[in-house]
Amino acid sequence: MSYIFAGITLFKLSSQSAEQGGYLTIKAENVDLSGFVFKDFLGNDRRFFENEGAWYCFIPVKPDVDAGYYPLKISSDDFEFRTTVTVLDKKFKKQYLVVEQATLDATLEDAAVREAFAAFFEEKRHYFSETPLWNGEFVMPLGDSWYKETTSFGTFRTFSSGRTEWHDAIDMAVGGGTPIYATNSGKVIFAGWLGLTGNTIIVDHGAGVMSWHYHLYKLKVSEGDFVEKDSLIGLVGTTGLSTGNHLHFGITVGGVFVDPNHFFGTEPNLDFGEVSAE
Repeated sequence: MSYIFAGITLFKLSSQSAEQGGYLTIKAENVDLSGFVFKDFLGNDRRFFENEGAWYCFIPVKPDVDAGYYPLKISSDDFEFRTTVTVLDKKFKKQYLVVEQATLDATLEDAAVREAFAAFFEEKRHYFSETPLWNGEFVMPLGDSWYKETTSFGTFRTFSSGRTEWHDAIDMAVGGGTPIYATNSGKVIFAGWLGLTGNTIIVDHGAGVMSWHYHLYKLKVSEGDFVEKDSLIGLVGTTGLSTGNHLHFGITVGGVFVDPNHFFGTEPNLDFGEVSAE
């Protein structure tokens, strides 16, 4: 079912459901949504971006959001859209990770380091360039290099210090110095050192989609650079809170980490048909 109000405005959903760690897309036509902000079904502020005459908004779902039904409402003085979205349960793994005490003391157990990273993340995750910068499908950041996935997205991890976290990326174990490539085109909005994640690179792919690369041995790009898909951006290392050479690779959509596997070999869906809603 499509939704038409005030005679013209049409909203569509890419799907009526999204799994924990996934996302869905809203498309709006015949309306100007520049500057328009609404609350998504999880209570977060969301805004639209324009592409080829239509308006789009991504709504991400954290892995720790309860599965179930959620009401979604988008309205103004000129239109109103109501539907129900289902968050699907996904069974995530659990992991106990032993880390050398000296590494823990310099990273996770250092309050100043944790607070500095939290402030940094809160600032960067809200970065929003309104134009999509990606070019076609997202590719693997390690190219054709063989790697072992040592921690999957959404894993509930317990450190040997007793601290816990939802793992917000995938850990790709591979030899130190292995080349890291841009998963898609975009602008480098950070390339530098952070106490918790070591050498770190963040690439903005536009419209609220960003890729995050932690624990690098060496950076091959600088903040402000525009990178093309498959271009070299860094080398794998084991800096920061790390137990061995690997790439911690994450993707945020609208400021929320989602499963990167939703992107590999595809691109954000901006051309979908109408769906039914009950």
